[in-house]
Amino acid sequence: MKILMALMIVCFSSCGNVGSGNIDNSVFSLLNISESEGQTNKYEVNAATDSATVSHSLDYIGSESDRKILLGTKSYSGSTDRIFVDGLGRETYFRGFNLAGNTKLLSDGFKPFRNTADAENAFSLLGQSAGSNMVRYLIAWEGVHPSVDTIDYAYLDAVILQLKAAAARRMYILLDYHQDLFSRYLFNKGSWYTGNGAPAWIISGGSYPQESCGICFIWGQNLFTNEAVRRGFRNFWNNAPISVPNGTRNMQTEYIWQIGKVLSYIKNNLSSQEFDYVLGLDPFNEPADGGMEGLSPAQWDNQKLWPFYYKVRQSLDQNGWENKWVYAEPMVFWNTNFGGIATGGGYLTSKPGQGFVFNSHFYDAGRLSLDLTGIDNGTYFKALDEIRKEARFLDIPVFLSEFGMKLKGVGAQDTARLISGVYQAMEISDQQQSKKTRFADFYNPVVSGTEWHWDYYYDNHKEYMNGNTSKLLTAKDAWNDEDFSVIGNYGTKSNMDYHVLQRGYPRKIQGSLMSFYYNTIGYDTWNNVFKWGAVRTTDTGTNHFGDRRFIVVIWTGKRSDAPTEVYIPPHFSGSDLVLITDKVIYNKGIPTSPQNRSNEAVFFPDPSRVNGSGNILAVWDDLDADEDPENSVHFLVAVDAAGTSYSDTLLSSIQNELKTRVLVQKKSPIYMIGKMTYGGYPSK
Repeated sequence: MKILMALMIVCFSSCGNVGSGNIDNSVFSLLNISESEGQTNKYEVNAATDSATVSHSLDYIGSESDRKILLGTKSYSGSTDRIFVDGLGRETYFRGFNLAGNTKLLSDGFKPFRNTADAENAFSLLGQSAGSNMVRYLIAWEGVHPSVDTIDYAYLDAVILQLKAAAARRMYILLDYHQDLFSRYLFNKGSWYTGNGAPAWIISGGSYPQESCGICFIWGQNLFTNEAVRRGFRNFWNNAPISVPNGTRNMQTEYIWQIGKVLSYIKNNLSSQEFDYVLGLDPFNEPADGGMEGLSPAQWDNQKLWPFYYKVRQSLDQNGWENKWVYAEPMVFWNTNFGGIATGGGYLTSKPGQGFVFNSHFYDAGRLSLDLTGIDNGTYFKALDEIRKEARFLDIPVFLSEFGMKLKGVGAQDTARLISGVYQAMEISDQQQSKKTRFADFYNPVVSGTEWHWDYYYDNHKEYMNGNTSKLLTAKDAWNDEDFSVIGNYGTKSNMDYHVLQRGYPRKIQGSLMSFYYNTIGYDTWNNVFKWGAVRTTDTGTNHFGDRRFIVVIWTGKRSDAPTEVYIPPHFSGSDLVLITDKVIYNKGIPTSPQNRSNEAVFFPDPSRVNGSGNILAVWDDLDADEDPENSVHFLVAVDAAGTSYSDTLLSSIQNELKTRVLVQKKSPIYMIGKMTYGGYPSK
């Protein structure tokens, strides 16, 4: 990640002001992009007029400056947050899925896709169905490193072809070394459970007891009660010696060695343009301690976990990934919402510094077990605010690389409600208010993330569990009875309400994002409609658009001449989209190409995607004569108005009231309607 500079150094120089941001001129900021590639002065605006004297173009799309990602900062009301920005200076956000749980399976070759053709088809369907601009792409230690001193380059060649398929569709990639329960070679053929991760020679090189989970209700209990699994983790963190045919090696040292080989090989076999779409490495999925051996959680973080991440960071720097990030996960139980398990955060005694992303997971362990509380507005605000707090403590960007829910959950486990609730909390919160109100905070750091998961072969597996030919698994995810894939029938069928799967979100922001909200209006497992949001322009006024799907985006300042880009899902009717910004109103009929009008918007198909995919709403903020380029506040509200109409008078009234509320009062217009999960909120 890197990029173009002069504009960015100027525009991001004063991080202490409202909504200000700055680019870190570190190893992550490459200043070697030619002026012609950035064209940061291409959209010159005559600030003294609203007439057609501006020059807008979409030819920046796909340029080097557009696709490259940097690290920046923004500050508001005493809080500073690390963010991602593109080479044109725009704040950048990611939405996508994990590809995929079937990487745990021998039958799928420890890859998300069995062949390149499947990968190409799947990535096209992923873009079409969900509008993803990112994937967490899973690989396996066992696939990479089948024996001592041996890298399976055929495996990596297949992986690289699949990464190329993602990059060709403009999808960013987080490469994830995935493990669960450390290794499948710790389990016997008759076991109820299995694992994935470490290859056979790693396990055979050590000494492990007969595995047993005891009285287990879910596979995760193995982390507490299966001594074989626990010893595997302890050996890894302790870099324990293992016996190999030609002597003795150390487990973690071997792991770091193969990471270096993989990083170098991938870098050398992707074009520079393709490599731009690789964001970084998640080096160890869901780290479990295996027993802290007398250490406190804080000591374990400082003495075991983060020293490993620093070694990985060094490997990235040595193998051509110096401008990519280590997506560092905390101990898997750090924020578990089930009594007595959580280990907490805030433990690291020194900040990790640049080169890392705080990469959390969140699963509702409470509702997956005993919590019978229904899922409504605000259910996950506290959980996501804990994740934001830890990222601020570490002073690194935040990312949520796993969240989700088993399919066909009902009541407190309702799949669509739970997933919608997590997305809601990734977007908004209410923690900054002195008392609970139904309004979202004006400023809330939005969390990018990848949902678990997108299994192209869902219900079509052929996996012999632990090599046992009498235990052929074909249904669901084919791993420890999991049933999480959001799609089936080779990516052509949604396994849940498609309104929850297809979500609008801002990809690029012309200034500093204050907040955004997407109003889902989904259907739960019982086919009941849930709708949680409206736009309210005054504290006690009328709710607008509460029966419609809409997106609200609020930002400050102007950091780029390239426009704000908002992804609009395919179930929105393009001809029926109503747009209100602080400067213009489109009562349907948004142009499909620039008209070179000041502060205009355009609506066009998502680039590099197959027919039937969603669209991009691009909105330019052109500086008016009296506009402060650093601290001015802006908003857009895009509403799916299919089947209804709004008068120009009403829309103008809403716009004027939003100007007062958002621009002057700096209050959010995002208002939560319906039931709130917890008490203390007004009844309406």
